[in-house]
Amino acid sequence: MGFDVFLRWPTQTSEELSAQEETWLTESGHLGYLRESLTGGPYATRILAREAFESPTYSAEIPASVLRERLTSVTEPARGFSLAAGDWVVRQIIETLEQGGADVEEPRPARTDPQSVEVAIRARHAEEPEVIEPKLRAYRYFVALAERKERETGQACTVVVDY
Repeated sequence: MGFDVFLRWPTQTSEELSAQEETWLTESGHLGYLRESLTGGPYATRILAREAFESPTYSAEIPASVLRERLTSVTEPARGFSLAAGDWVVRQIIETLEQGGADVEEPRPARTDPQSVEVAIRARHAEEPEVIEPKLRAYRYFVALAERKERETGQACTVVVDY
C-alpha cells in the first residue's frame, strides 16, 4: 500500500500519461510520478502535495513555486498518520490489520514538527542512507517538470493523489 502522486498538465499527451502508468511503483519524478509507502513516516508526498491530499477529489492545482518552496523550506508540520478517527488512510490500515493483513505495518504516530520535503525524506530514511539521494532526486525532478510545464502552458499543473 502506498501513495501514488501524479502530475497532470493541460497539454499532456497520451504517451506521457502511458509513461507515468508504466513506471508504477518506481519513483520517476522526471515523468511526473512519485510513490511513497504507507509504512513509516514522515510523508514527503503529503508535505509536497498537501492540497491534493486534503481535497475531496484527491487533486489540486498547485503552483510550481509552492512545490519548489516545499522542497527545502519548512512550511508546515509533517503529514503522517494522525490516528484520528476521521483519517481515511488510518481507518483503511486498521481495517486491514483487523482482517488479518500480515503485510501491513501498524501506523506510527505522526511527527508534527515542521519539516520540508527534504528533511522528511532524510528523517524517514535515516537507517537506509543509500536511498536518500535517489528519492531526493525524484522529488526535485518532479518539481522541475512542474515548473517547465507551467512555463510552457501558462497554467499550474494539477497534482493527483491515488492511494
